[in-house]
Amino acid sequence: MERFKIFYLSGFCLALFISSCSQPPKLYKKEFSETVSQKYAKQFIEGLKGGYYQGTPEEHFHIQEAIILDTTFSDPHREMGAPRVKRGINTETMKKYKKAVELDPESWQGYRGYLYLYFYRDYDNAIKDFDELDALTPNFVDYPQSENIDFMRGVAYLMKKEYPKAQEYFKKFFDHESKSGDINYIESRAFMYYGITYFETGELEKALGKFELGIQYNKNADLMYWKAKTLKALGKNSLEIKKTLNKSRELLAQGYNSRRPYVEEFYQTYKEDIEELLTNI
Repeated sequence: MERFKIFYLSGFCLALFISSCSQPPKLYKKEFSETVSQKYAKQFIEGLKGGYYQGTPEEHFHIQEAIILDTTFSDPHREMGAPRVKRGINTETMKKYKKAVELDPESWQGYRGYLYLYFYRDYDNAIKDFDELDALTPNFVDYPQSENIDFMRGVAYLMKKEYPKAQEYFKKFFDHESKSGDINYIESRAFMYYGITYFETGELEKALGKFELGIQYNKNADLMYWKAKTLKALGKNSLEIKKTLNKSRELLAQGYNSRRPYVEEFYQTYKEDIEELLTNI
């Protein structure tokens, strides 16, 4: 009797196994409706957050799956570009961002302009992207990568040495940001760059005013350095200049200076800059 039970049970398991193998698994599908494909593509990209390191094979697998599921979705192409820009793979980076911009210019054209400006120092293409994004969003101030678009246009024109044009955009930036009545949150770079445009055009008192305004709201070595440089150009008291430079050096040692991950900041102040100016007083 026991042997019969074992035989019966074995036969039942074999039949169940054969039956399961003859049917395609219901949990796996190769084709989806457009709506479902778009939903899964977004889930693949959202699943990257905190789950995978940028640039890893695992991350790329998820991104490629998202691209296959929804060829109109811009985010995967942007995600493919992000680790490449950080690693300096320039050609591949811009190929990915070009595709992202083609699919969704309102979301990614300003971000590409940000990359042109800060990573590639391609000021003309940066301005082109900012201007085209601005045309897409009339009567609205865009903030690609959380930076005011007029501020970035001002920086681009500053680096092109088109100082009056830079001043125009810096003024727009400050006018917009001042609407709240509080400029305390505006970072030191904005005051410094605005002041440098006047320093370069020889309007030294205006330059000094911008640097001093920035110093009221920011502990920053760069602003102190440029204030000292302007005081020297104005022929001010050497003791005041030295005091300002010593303060700049102190703040720099404490880490109160403008800097940027991956690339050098525009007009970034170094200890050597301060020492050189001190020796020339």
